[in-house]
Amino acid sequence: MLYFFAVIDWRSVWTNGLWILGTAVLLGTFSYAYWLSQTAPQTLSEIYQKSPFAQLFWIGFLLVLLGLVFTSTRWWETAVWLLFTGWTIFNLIASLRSSK
Repeated sequence: MLYFFAVIDWRSVWTNGLWILGTAVLLGTFSYAYWLSQTAPQTLSEIYQKSPFAQLFWIGFLLVLLGLVFTSTRWWETAVWLLFTGWTIFNLIASLRSSK
């Protein structure tokens, strides 16, 4: 066998996978909301105010920020990303509470 499992940096795969998955969630959410705004008599901002779209936006944004937290190399970068992560968690919880 030419390669062994030690060749792949699995931590890097998982941490970069977080922000890639988050970007995919954001892109999918925006794409579907844009399509829905073209077919329904609502604007894009009205669609984003609805519960599932707002929640998916904040979940995708949270995944991107977690990926940035785990891939940052300087302490101040980590602090900034953690600050934004806290803000995102606050908005996600507010979005979840408003949907009830």
